Amino acid sequence: MPINIVIREKRKQLGMTQEQVAEYLGVSAPAVNKWEKGVSYPDICLISSLARLLKVDLNTLLCFHEELSEQEIYSFCHEITKIIEKDGFKCGFDMAFDKLHEYPNCYALIHSIALILNGALLMLGSDYTDKEFYKEQIIALYDRAAKSGDERIRNGAVFLLVSDYLGRKEFDKAQEMLDLLPERTAWDKNQLQANLYVQKNRLDEASEVLERKLLAGVNEVQMTLISLAEIETKKNNAENADQLSMISKNSAELFELWDYCSFIAPLQNAVAKKDVEKCIANIRSLLSSSQIQWDSKKTFLYQHF
Repeated sequence: MPINIVIREKRKQLGMTQEQVAEYLGVSAPAVNKWEKGVSYPDICLISSLARLLKVDLNTLLCFHEELSEQEIYSFCHEITKIIEKDGFKCGFDMAFDKLHEYPNCYALIHSIALILNGALLMLGSDYTDKEFYKEQIIALYDRAAKSGDERIRNGAVFLLVSDYLGRKEFDKAQEMLDLLPERTAWDKNQLQANLYVQKNRLDEASEVLERKLLAGVNEVQMTLISLAEIETKKNNAENADQLSMISKNSAELFELWDYCSFIAPLQNAVAKKDVEKCIANIRSLLSSSQIQWDSKKTFLYQHF
């Protein structure tokens, strides 16, 4: 809450009138009235006395540690959107920055406002007056959000900064931001890296990044299929387990994985079903394929490794 609301509500909770507050602090009642309306603020020399009178600590009185809730941020952003639709982008922009001045370290608010303003600015088209000025202000907000201690907010802001720098062809800045993202994130770092390489005409490096991304994705699919087949076996759904094992085998072949990978799911399925003949056949295939090294250069999909 802003300081004017804190003063008003705490005064009322204590059953005091504005005149009593004024008398205790040695100021006029109209001065207290202006404080509570947010027209003016108490002199800094009175802050400690006012906090003691209202029985609150200074942090509470000055809203020093206060953060907005997710619902409050959502409601405020919705309000900004309505203002932009009704009164224009500048009015919504000014309203947003007034709020940011009130909560300068609320990174969730900073990031949300940046997203709202950026989306609204894009809708206005390239001919909008002062668009570059507003764009720079929004980028500055993303820069601030990228310093958040919340990984989700930080990574989201960095991802958008990379995209923006790519659009501006500021490749060094894009790479600098990209290096801040962890290897595993909700944001697709590898795709961004490949996009950066393409724009810099480093096409072989772009291909390698995407091929590694593809291989990692296919291996993850394989592990998922094997787990699903195991679940179906435990549920005594033999037909489903067989189908999943076959999909795993076929996808390993389709995506040119090491031959060894083609026999993992079928072997697991045969073991679960206690099918000795199929177990032996798959084990032989596994042992045979394990003797042959996988060479990515001989594949079509992974030749840039």
